[in-house]
Amino acid sequence: MMRTAFHRMAIIALFIVGAFALPTDSAHAGFFSRVQDIYHAPDKISEMEQQYKDANEALTKQLEEARQAADQLAQRQEELTKQNEQLMEQNASLQSEVKEARQKKADLQKKLIMASASIAALLIAYFMAIRIWRYASWRRQRHLRDGGIEG
Repeated sequence: MMRTAFHRMAIIALFIVGAFALPTDSAHAGFFSRVQDIYHAPDKISEMEQQYKDANEALTKQLEEARQAADQLAQRQEELTKQNEQLMEQNASLQSEVKEARQKKADLQKKLIMASASIAALLIAYFMAIRIWRYASWRRQRHLRDGGIEG
């Protein structure tokens, strides 16, 4: 039993000495360096890095253009809102003018109808007065003719 324990200790000691004797890496490489070492493709990685940088710059440029476009659209929206408010005020004033004009037209039509009705009533009254006067004259004349000197 002692012997097996000694053997175990000896084996463990050999492993420890062997582990310290092995050379270790002095520096740790980055992700892209490891990929280059693994695949031995330094050109492709550089190309991919350049494509990434170009795409990133293009996206940054597009973002800035989109912000500028959004600012311009917001300014245009504000201008259109102001113009819309002015047009609404103008529309309200025009509607009141139209309402006033319609009222004046209705008043004028009412006055014309009343004047026409008054003239028609006066003409009818005139013709009626003439008829009554003729009838009264005719009766007077008949009375004088029938009950006159000869009669």
